Amino acid sequence: MMKNLLESFRSYSLDGNETLLIEGRKEDAAAKYPELAKKREELDGESLLDALIAADPSGNQKYLQGVARIVQKSMDDAEQKNGFAPFWGKLWPEDAADNLYSPWGVTNNIAELLAPYHSLKTFIRDQDAPFKDINNIKTYSAFRAVVDTAKRKKETQEREKKEKAELKRAAHETSEVIANTPYHLVIRPLSTEASCYFGQATRWCISATEAKNYFDHYTSQGQAFLFLLAKRKDVDKEFKKLAVVMDRSGDFEDYYNAPDDSMSLREFEYAVMQTLIGAEASNQIASFEFEDEDQWEKDVLIKGLEPFKGQDGFDFDEDDSIEDIIALFRDTVLMDYIGALEEAGKESVQDTPPGIPDEAYEEKLAEFDFDNFHITLNYPDETGAEHVYWEASTGIDLDNLVERAEGWEAVSDWDEWDEESLHALVETLLTEVGIWAEEIEQDYGDPAVFNIRLESDSGGLDSLEGYLNNIDHDDDKMNSGLLDAFIETASEVDPPFIRNPAKEEEDKEAARQLTRDADYWPDPEEKKKQIDLSLQENRFRIKIVKNK
Repeated sequence: MMKNLLESFRSYSLDGNETLLIEGRKEDAAAKYPELAKKREELDGESLLDALIAADPSGNQKYLQGVARIVQKSMDDAEQKNGFAPFWGKLWPEDAADNLYSPWGVTNNIAELLAPYHSLKTFIRDQDAPFKDINNIKTYSAFRAVVDTAKRKKETQEREKKEKAELKRAAHETSEVIANTPYHLVIRPLSTEASCYFGQATRWCISATEAKNYFDHYTSQGQAFLFLLAKRKDVDKEFKKLAVVMDRSGDFEDYYNAPDDSMSLREFEYAVMQTLIGAEASNQIASFEFEDEDQWEKDVLIKGLEPFKGQDGFDFDEDDSIEDIIALFRDTVLMDYIGALEEAGKESVQDTPPGIPDEAYEEKLAEFDFDNFHITLNYPDETGAEHVYWEASTGIDLDNLVERAEGWEAVSDWDEWDEESLHALVETLLTEVGIWAEEIEQDYGDPAVFNIRLESDSGGLDSLEGYLNNIDHDDDKMNSGLLDAFIETASEVDPPFIRNPAKEEEDKEAARQLTRDADYWPDPEEKKKQIDLSLQENRFRIKIVKNK
């Protein structure tokens, strides 16, 4: 019971001290800023300080003094610097004069920043770190800037956290754990996301996030990758992550350390060995092999190899030579370890051949919508080729172009023209709009239609996206320039393919206007009328003579 009484007294004492602290802060603020503490009828008997007290989220009014200073500063600037007069009221009058300002409004605008300021304290850092103490904030604009900056930092952090989580999720969903040994987590990435995630802190081009990433490029060529992620801490930085390139059969082909330096097989074996026995022991092997007796310590080497005695046929006695012990370790433990990894990698490649899923190509193609082009994707299982390749095709319908060319008509049926002439016309049209065709072929059933194929390409998703972007530009060219190019080209060749009767009459009149006849008859219709009248008069006179 005595313990409970003591606890109750302690709690009461703490609560009492907190209450005294809060009241003391209120009294200090009221004494320092009497204008803010004044109760006003216009404010329903409240004071500006009351509004600040109510808005303080700290629970102990620790912001009161600082925020009161900001309010007072704002009021002083409004009245002394800008010549405004205070309007003491909560509702702004409709007929307010131009030289009024609202202390109540100013106070509430500042008070509204307190809650976000309090909740965003952890994001007030870097150059804004001094403003964690509200007493260092002098003006309303500075207060708002501090809060806005903290908000942006929080939003950025949350966005980056979300992006990292999404990348991690995608990476784990699109990767395969090849092996999980006491020494390595061995991952085979199956996507760019997985390669970037598990290849963090390396300089591998297949894991690049800021420069061009080549994961899709190499996988489309039949290469696969294993990432060896070291679990031991006592490993040189360059060996903490190793990348193994596998060919289409799953055989180990190339090796790279974390800085993206190519390693020989011997260097790769040494990097793996370091992960097995630690940097210190492996360095002793290097010292021994290079006969650096001053640095070689047998005890350190033996200590590193001791845990592997009895594993994979590896064993040694104190009487055995160090050379024989090292050689036996390489031939048994090390080579068995690497061999097991290669076998697991080979099995993975056989189960999931390197390359980009067909669905990924289809999804990339679906991002584009062309008016004039059709894209064909050709997959290895259909073509027998090693890579996915694609090609674009389009068509030009001369009849359709004539229909769209207002006022123009074909000089004759298209089948009256030889194929060579029409082919040259279509080729010129494409050249005029900046499209280079690989093949132009007249349709078998319609001489007005030409089927056009552009140059094909192959590769990964990046290559496909680049190809589709180029086709998108060509699509725009055909939409904006093909009709004009057709009218200009088809009408100006000799002989022309199309004619414009109305334009021909205009050209005739323009030519006539250049002759002497135009001086007498500016209006051709008037000339015709006058000639007709003369002929009629002559016929009339002849008729009269004949009756006599």
